[in-house]
Amino acid sequence: MSKPLALLHKLALKLGQNPRLALLKLIQGGLLFAFGVLMIFVANNLVIDSIQRELIALVGLITAGLGVVWSLIGYLSMSVLRIYHMLNKKD
Repeated sequence: MSKPLALLHKLALKLGQNPRLALLKLIQGGLLFAFGVLMIFVANNLVIDSIQRELIALVGLITAGLGVVWSLIGYLSMSVLRIYHMLNKKD
């Protein structure tokens, strides 16, 4: 097995070991995304036009993006080991 495949194999086994933690990451990412979208909504509707409004919206956008990435890590952690076992099935 080549070195990149060995690293991918090790990462897949590490990510898929704890499905409870993966679900927790998925939920946390969704909540972080929702908080970021709420920040953008508040900045757009409740803050007077200024640089402060734009900074709040930027922080909200970054927060929402981090939530999407965190949620994606949780989702992939839940599914990567299942996919790995389907591909390596010896039946």
